[in-house]
Amino acid sequence: MPKGKVEFNTKSSLLKDKKITLGVTGSISAVESVKLIHELRRHGAEVFPVVTESAKKIIHPSSLEYASENKVVEELTGAIEHVRLAEDSDLLLVAPATANTISKMANGIDDSPVTSVFSNALEKIPVVVVPAMHLNMYTNPIIVKNIETLKSYGVIFLEPQMEESKAKIADYQSIVAEVIRALHDELRERKICVIGGSSYESIDDVRVITNNSTGETARDIAVMAYYLGAEVKLLLGNVRVSIPPFLKFETFTNLASLVSMVESIKKSDTVIVPAALSDFTTEKRSGKISTDKSFSMTLKPAIKFLRLLRQRYKGKIVGFKAEYGISRRELVSRARKRMSEYSLDMIVANDLKDVRPGFTKVVAIKGKEEVDLEGEKIEVAKRLLELLP
Repeated sequence: MPKGKVEFNTKSSLLKDKKITLGVTGSISAVESVKLIHELRRHGAEVFPVVTESAKKIIHPSSLEYASENKVVEELTGAIEHVRLAEDSDLLLVAPATANTISKMANGIDDSPVTSVFSNALEKIPVVVVPAMHLNMYTNPIIVKNIETLKSYGVIFLEPQMEESKAKIADYQSIVAEVIRALHDELRERKICVIGGSSYESIDDVRVITNNSTGETARDIAVMAYYLGAEVKLLLGNVRVSIPPFLKFETFTNLASLVSMVESIKKSDTVIVPAALSDFTTEKRSGKISTDKSFSMTLKPAIKFLRLLRQRYKGKIVGFKAEYGISRRELVSRARKRMSEYSLDMIVANDLKDVRPGFTKVVAIKGKEEVDLEGEKIEVAKRLLELLP
């Protein structure tokens, strides 16, 4: 990054040293371009804005220059400049993309800075297009055909959000996720299932036995696996963190409901289980237990999901072992015992006293290898995925 520029990569370093050309066209969604540029830069990217004449009527180029800290290409000044911009970039992102620009791109019409960069970038670097227009335009058979034509050349399209008879631009988190995914293929051939959050067992029709798991680790592992190109299946119990819109997920409640999903889990080649699953269950009572007097209940050991999963599933399993207030030596010893007991391919152990929101410290164990990892959960998630068996 040139001297004097602010480094934004506060979310990840996955776009560090990557140059992204951002084509902005004349949709009202162009007003979101500054947020999009900031989000790209938070992952380390350098962004070079290119605009159409129509876009300049909606957002001023000075706003894009301020956000990106790069000069905005506003007009066609000769083919050489646009060839160089395409050749120097790692990816072209057209967001928002109007029906007009999409049609020109599909038919080789080169009459704006955006279409000119596209003409020089196609089949040389990844191209991601994010449509935004009225719904009747998006479903117009000519526009549909043009989109399919571009897809046949490898152009990546994001589905718009259908609201109020409009095909609105996808949210900026999803756009950035697709940009990262287009530039990373470390897990492209992997089908990964992540199981996270806490389960609960019912005491009566109102109360449950559960724990304080937030689901943050599972969320971050799933996000990073998606960034790195994996096909991700995310199963969540109770969670206390937000899930980004680009991650689709299914929910479970108690262990029985999770066990019912095993057949679908088996379609993945790797299962990662940071979930805090119930250790105990009890006989559920009907209705709501009265609080006017004391009562007692008997806790009995719940089924061990990892043991059951291993009995039914032949793929790779990564388990987690959480303890509190013990030495590293004892932590590793208990984790290895669990790894052997359930025939796990890898286990991640941590002491919960070392965990706080956004930060973790773990020991990843695979065979004889022991790897200590510490830092932001999203970066630790990346390192764990790099260690997958």
